[in-house]
This record gives sequence, structure tokens and C-alpha cells, in this order.
Amino acid sequence: MDDHAALKDIRKGGQKGYTALHQRYAITLHGYVISKYDIPIDDVEDILQRIFLKFFNTIDTFKQDCSVSTWLHGIAKSIAIDYWRVQANKPHTVSIDTDDGETGDNTVGTLLDEMSEDWSQKAQNDLDIQMCIERALAQLQRDGSKTSLLKCLNTLTFFAQGSSIQEIAKEFGKNPDTTRRYLLDCRTRLRQYQPIQRCREWLNGN
Repeated sequence: MDDHAALKDIRKGGQKGYTALHQRYAITLHGYVISKYDIPIDDVEDILQRIFLKFFNTIDTFKQDCSVSTWLHGIAKSIAIDYWRVQANKPHTVSIDTDDGETGDNTVGTLLDEMSEDWSQKAQNDLDIQMCIERALAQLQRDGSKTSLLKCLNTLTFFAQGSSIQEIAKEFGKNPDTTRRYLLDCRTRLRQYQPIQRCREWLNGN
């Protein structure tokens, strides 16, 4: 069951769609909230439950102008930031005097607030650039005059999904060396595709 079919099933009140999306994205989100937001391992399962619960509760507002993965990662960002805001506001039992007269617990809370703000901005930038690139690629798929670039995109998609050079070569009837050179050329050509260039320029300006 692909993402589109899973969403359709969920909106009809089915459970199979929800199960399919959970199985597809739970492991990725598990690693994401640990590596990007330093969520303690003991709290990760609770965070994941909250992510999927919010996804389920907001699915009617999902207009599919981005991928399910991008939507879920946006929810994960919001919940992870809320998590650290709550942690920052919790009373701390250990108090350590500091040189400027502040207690250690106040210092910890201030640092967590600052970290939360930094993470919020970075995560928003990451999400914005990801959505920008997805819109650019969707535009490429609609543009019938860019068939060679679309072929490049399809080939790179195979690679991104874990296919080896040998497997891709076999799929497209090329030898491995030719396939390797083709992939490198495709990366260069896609970077030069104007809508993607605009995304990169936007990122460099932020």
C-alpha cells in the first residue's frame, strides 16, 4: 500500500492505512528525533506516539502539497520543540550557585529556551527547503519538455532508495561505469534546473 492509498484508507476510517504509514516511517522518525533534537531514548516512544496521533488528528488538513514524509517530519519538529519547552519549564531540584548570582536551575532553563529557539529556526529552514525542492521536482514531472531531466530524476530516485550501481545498470541496460558517470552528470544537471537553483539560492540567503 503506497502513501496515497494509505491516506485514502485512513480518511475512510480504515486501520490498514495508518498501520502501513506507521511501519513505513516510525524507524526514520525514531532516528530523526534523536539525532536532530537529542530526545532522550526513554522518551522517544512517547514522542513517536504523539507524532502519529497528531498526524491522525490533522489528516483532514493535509492537502498533499508535500509528501507524507515531509508532513510527518514537520509534526515531529513541532512536538520535539514543545518537548524541550516543557523540560525547560520543569522545576529542577538541584541548585548550583553561579558567579553572577543565578542559580543553576535557572541557568539550565535559560539554556534550554535558547536551544529550543535555535532548533525551531533550523528545523523550519530544513522543512522549507525540503518543501521547495519537492515543489521543484513536482514541476519537473509536469513539464513534458524536460524528459531527459525527468529520466535523471527517476534514476537518482532508484539510487536514493538504496539500489546499487550494479542494480541500476541492469535496470537501465547500461554497464556500471557508464551508470556511475550518468548519476554524477544527473546530479549536476538537476542542480542547474532553475526551480531547484532558486531553492538553493533561498537556502544560502537564510
